[in-house]
Amino acid sequence: MMEMDTDTPVPSATTTASVPTSAPASAPPSVSASSPSTPAEPRRRNRPALSCIQCRTRKIRCDRMEPCGSCLKSKIVNCMYEEARRPKPRMWRLSPAQDPDSPASDDHFPRYSSSSGLHHLARPDTLPSSNAAGMQYAHSAASLPILGSSRPASTATPAPSSAAPAAPAVNAEHLRDRIRVLEKQLDDVLWGPDQGQAHQPSASHPVQTYSAPDPAPAPAPKPTQPEVGHKPRPKFFPLLSHLAQRIMGEKGSKACFLFDMCKKAVRTKRLQSQQSLDRSSHEAGRDMPPENTARLLVEAYFRTFESVYRILHRPTFWQEYRRYWEGSSTNEAFAIELKLCMTLGSCFHNDMVPHRQSLAGKWIYEARVWLISPDDKTRTGIETIQIMCLLHLARETSGVGGDLAWVSAGSLLREAMHIGLHRDPDGMPNMTTLHSEMRRRLWATTMEIILQSSIDSGGPPLVALTDFDTRPPSNYDDDQLTETDNPPPAPRPLSAFTQSTVQIALTRSLPTRLGIAQYVNHFRTPSSSFSESLRWSTELSTACRALSATLQPHYDPAGVLPKRLTAFQLRLAEQMVHRFFLVLTFPWLAQDNPAYFYARKLCVETSLKLSRAAVTAGGDDFSRLATCAHGAFRSVPAFALLAICLELLWQVQEDQSFRESMELDHAPPPPPPSEGDAGSGAAPRQELVEAVRGSIAWSEQRIKAGDTNIKGRLFYAALLAQVNALERGGAEAEVEGQVLASVVEDLEHCWLLLKGPGTAGTSSPVGEVAGEEREGEWGEEQNSGHGFKSIFNHNEVEMFLCG
Repeated sequence: MMEMDTDTPVPSATTTASVPTSAPASAPPSVSASSPSTPAEPRRRNRPALSCIQCRTRKIRCDRMEPCGSCLKSKIVNCMYEEARRPKPRMWRLSPAQDPDSPASDDHFPRYSSSSGLHHLARPDTLPSSNAAGMQYAHSAASLPILGSSRPASTATPAPSSAAPAAPAVNAEHLRDRIRVLEKQLDDVLWGPDQGQAHQPSASHPVQTYSAPDPAPAPAPKPTQPEVGHKPRPKFFPLLSHLAQRIMGEKGSKACFLFDMCKKAVRTKRLQSQQSLDRSSHEAGRDMPPENTARLLVEAYFRTFESVYRILHRPTFWQEYRRYWEGSSTNEAFAIELKLCMTLGSCFHNDMVPHRQSLAGKWIYEARVWLISPDDKTRTGIETIQIMCLLHLARETSGVGGDLAWVSAGSLLREAMHIGLHRDPDGMPNMTTLHSEMRRRLWATTMEIILQSSIDSGGPPLVALTDFDTRPPSNYDDDQLTETDNPPPAPRPLSAFTQSTVQIALTRSLPTRLGIAQYVNHFRTPSSSFSESLRWSTELSTACRALSATLQPHYDPAGVLPKRLTAFQLRLAEQMVHRFFLVLTFPWLAQDNPAYFYARKLCVETSLKLSRAAVTAGGDDFSRLATCAHGAFRSVPAFALLAICLELLWQVQEDQSFRESMELDHAPPPPPPSEGDAGSGAAPRQELVEAVRGSIAWSEQRIKAGDTNIKGRLFYAALLAQVNALERGGAEAEVEGQVLASVVEDLEHCWLLLKGPGTAGTSSPVGEVAGEEREGEWGEEQNSGHGFKSIFNHNEVEMFLCG
């Protein structure tokens, strides 16, 4: 008998095994078991090291991600892996006369019946002939008997041998080649379509099962799939990035000086805003505007935000409002609610813009002080949840601590669960219809805030569908809900439009959007899958169709019919749902593969829809909100416009590459595609150009409304100048010069806008001296660092300019 495994212990020193003497020359000779005089061969490690170098050094478990979880937890930046080591083949003791290039046959080895208690491995019948020699040794080793088993009667009695002959090393190149081929095929299957290599078998191009490799091919590193929201972003706009670095490096240039003057004007405006914020008084009733102004602002809030985010009960609020102005109300919580409602309503009145920043800062500060007061135990209830919801929206729209929206949303979630809003009121005794519906409405609002803040910040939503059982709100109008439910009111049919219709429609898509937020923002998600993103995109498309089918029949474009859906409600609801398409398609936007064209087209179409609703200069409530507010009301249109700019630049560059490949450099450039003709792009070019032109006007309106960020205005104008220069067929140096001239001109215009409305047409700032030291970054907004990454929490231009 032959030795099967060098690692198997030998039961006796005198036990020997040999092959029959009548065996052919190609059969392996007799092999003696190990004896005391012949030491056993040391055990070999045949598994390659798959853990990273750092985890192996520290001797801890590694999840084999790139980077791995242990390195992320320990904040180790350089998580590296060694090149995969191939397992060394076992040195089977075969005869020197065995020809490794001859095909193996089962007849060369003794056969054993199942009654012998031996183990067999089935030999594949479809082994390629070109690799038969390589697989001969593997099959031979699998077919050898185990030591100590009985020998079949058909074999002859061998002559005992006292010592085993020296076994030469078998040429295992065929096995190595076969392993390389199989690994390559596995890589193609696992990493092909998601890494820019469409690998789909077809009748004309079947999957190749075997190919003769090179004698010693260098192992290629395994590609890493991009993570959703965590992959290194490429430089989408290399020319603009180069110009930004050039402007900051040339300290004596006109462009650099103008940029310094703009930053000085920004610092001056911010200092004035901070000085106007009086934090000496914490009284909730101070700094109240006149009653007529307060009513206008509160009515604007109920017309806009309250019609989508259901937070307050209208009859109860207006009853307390009358008591407050009559002087008979001493409810401090209501004064906080009133100021927060006025903060949200000030976004829709242009005459409040000069006072909005100072008043909003004071009122938000008072609300935060009220929430953290020492007697907060007595303030845990429905009123507290209402104030926290209003405070979250007020901070987001006014830009006061908007970067901490995810943190405040987490506090809101814990407070809501603490008072039991996550449990359905049907299981609570002595609960009126008014209180039950208010609890359901506040829980739906809390979940909506959690979802939106998760997408804004890139943090996980921290709640799952299994964490609550609260049903969606019923289709009630506020005047149907009173303190005395005798008899209890019946909800209106779902086909009827009420003050809760929009919230009910949004709640139906909550499971899908919650799943998407968990998919794209979970830090343990190893990598994004294009098929998984398509699956979520399909479910989201179904949810969008259901939302449109619910809201469109009630929409009144003119806004004159009573109890109808307004344009603000429709546009805000669509933005809250459609923005999830952007986080699903963005990781595949820059993949140079036709297989991902659907993601590119879906991203551009969604961006056009969202930007058109926000940038259109119609003077309606939603366009005012996009002009004055911060947070998602600015970042969503900004990202949509940047995706449009990217698509426009790609279309122009594709045309230029085609002209160069066809040697048409000296011919006049072709006219741009006509309106409605998308050509090879994802959208018509004329529509993209109009959107970019509208973005320039939108950015200018934001600066006039008090925004101090000029990067968007500079970026859109510079990209439009680059597109125009490329369409005219300019050379690279000529294009760069035209874009730089456009940046200089727009910097001067932005400086005039930042100085104030009365400075238009005045002299240029060139010649003035900047009084403060110049900062070393492009942005005015300094981020202290984020634990998460999202396409909506980066600064509008830096996200695309920085690689």
